[in-house]
Formats: sequence, structure tokens, C-alpha cells
Amino acid sequence: MTDWARFLPLSNRDRGDESSVSRNWSRATSGMLLGLAAVLDARPEVLAQPTLRPEVSVAAATRELLVQLRSTRWQRAAARLGTVESANPDVEVLTDTELADAVQAEALARSAARARTSVRELGAVLVLALDLRASVGAAIEVDPFVSGAVALDLAVRVRNPRRAVVTARTLVAVDGEWQVGRGPALPATAASIVLFLAGRGGVPATVEDTDETSAAPAPD
Repeated sequence: MTDWARFLPLSNRDRGDESSVSRNWSRATSGMLLGLAAVLDARPEVLAQPTLRPEVSVAAATRELLVQLRSTRWQRAAARLGTVESANPDVEVLTDTELADAVQAEALARSAARARTSVRELGAVLVLALDLRASVGAAIEVDPFVSGAVALDLAVRVRNPRRAVVTARTLVAVDGEWQVGRGPALPATAASIVLFLAGRGGVPATVEDTDETSAAPAPD
């Protein structure tokens, strides 16, 4: 099995106070959900626009996210198998005008004292946030620590052909102080790396890193 511990996204950062590090990502998830809700509330017209998946609108992607956050793994599996009509029918009946309030309510639920959020759930929110930043210019703030954690989670689960890239190249986030993969460096933005690993974009475009380190051309 590949020793992915060597590719921890924050492994190259200076060691400091890590007392606040936790497997519970509720606070970060809640913050991004509030940012998403604010965008949908202020710009309701974007709900009809396509995401980076042209066949999926912002409204549909938002419902998809809410279903993932509000349903158990077994509910989603049952829906895929057709044993139930929907993993979460309450989300399916939400109108477009109700989505902003629903996302905000989910954010508040995630910030509750005993609520727990996995890195995979965090990743679902982050990917949509980055998708909307790229597709409709949504201004949603993303912590580099968060993008690094999600990138690592995606990297260990990614399948070919994307897996071939992270086993041949080191994807270096020039604006995040983290990296995933192995091999020659491919410096790129954190957003482009996460979107690539999530299947929302192609191999990240090479950009100059902070040390002006050159990188070989990205594989086709």
C-alpha cells in the first residue's frame, strides 16, 4: 500500500501550536456554508446558472450537497439502488427560493456544540464553494488549511486517470503551503488542485510558485 503519510498536505509547514487540530471539521464547514448561503441570498439569479458540470445547475448542485450532508450513507445507498425514491425527500421538495435558508440552517446545525463533521463532508462543501467561485464568481473564503486537508482526503481516494497524475507528479499549492503526490513538482493554485482531484477540472495549469521553482509540463 502506498505510504500516503509522506504526502500529508501540511507536512512541509513549520511546526507550531497544533492544539486546535481536530478531526471535527464542523466550524470550517459551517463557515463555508454561511458563505454559500450569503451568495445564494444576495444573488438568487445564479441558481439557474450552470456549475463546472454544465448539465448541473447551481440549484441542483446545492440540493445535491444538502442531501449528502443530511442523509446517512445507508439512505444514499438505498436511493441509488432504487429501494427508496429519495435519500432525503425533504431536500428534494425545496424550491429554489428556499435553498439559501436551507443552507444557512445547515450551517447553524453544523456549528452546534456536539455536531461532528467528517473531512469528506467538509470536502463536499469545499468543492461546491470552489466550483461556484470558478463558475459564477462567488466570493466564498477558503482557509488554506482546509483546502490542504480536503486535497489529501481526495488524493487517497482518487481513481484513474487522476490517480496516475498524483502518483507521477507532486501537486504543489503555491497559495496554500501544502502538496500532495510524488514526483516532479507541478505548482498550481490550491483551488485548481482540489477541483482536479474532485473531478471538476483538468490537470491544474502550472503557475510560478513563491520560490519561482520551475516545473516540467503537466502530463496529457
